[in-house]
Amino acid sequence: MEDSISRKLRLAHEKYLEGFLAGNPAKMAELAGGTLEGDTILIEHFGRTFRVDAASGAVEPKPDQLLEEILVLKYLQEAQGMEGPGSDYIAFIQLPFGSHHIKAFKAEVTDVLADAFGADFEGFKAVCEALGGVPAKDGDIAYILPFFPKIYVKVILWEADDEFPAAANFLYDNKCSFHMDTDGLNELANATAERLVKEGKK
Repeated sequence: MEDSISRKLRLAHEKYLEGFLAGNPAKMAELAGGTLEGDTILIEHFGRTFRVDAASGAVEPKPDQLLEEILVLKYLQEAQGMEGPGSDYIAFIQLPFGSHHIKAFKAEVTDVLADAFGADFEGFKAVCEALGGVPAKDGDIAYILPFFPKIYVKVILWEADDEFPAAANFLYDNKCSFHMDTDGLNELANATAERLVKEGKK
């Protein structure tokens, strides 16, 4: 029997696939910072090139998570073409209506990252660099990750000490809202955290 999360993802995939197929491939590629080769949109995601078939919406190589495939389709529909990513970084709570979901964001993103990597900086470094990340000068260790050509994120970690437990922060470049709505950026953070943790366990 299909559980509620799987059903939610399936319905979301159907929605964004329908929207993608109704769009103009050349325009979507241009606005998202991708390229169009024949009937295929090429888009960068975590340092890799993904191919999206304009006729079917199929994504190759197939992302590990259905959520990531949904985000690829969503991003191609919502990116507005403004130059990006932004040079400054903002917290989820600074996004439009971000304060409405901050408690869930903490539980599902920053707490998860702190638990997974707060005592494993070497593992965090290896995973981030494998995904195309570059070091940043924040916290005890931080990396900027290229989720999409116009949306970058920054993950920051602090090691536990005698007074405080390990902690993490997750920031977005300050032009991200021009290319995806807050609900999508929330799911983008969830996908990033899940991907980092999964890769860290390999």
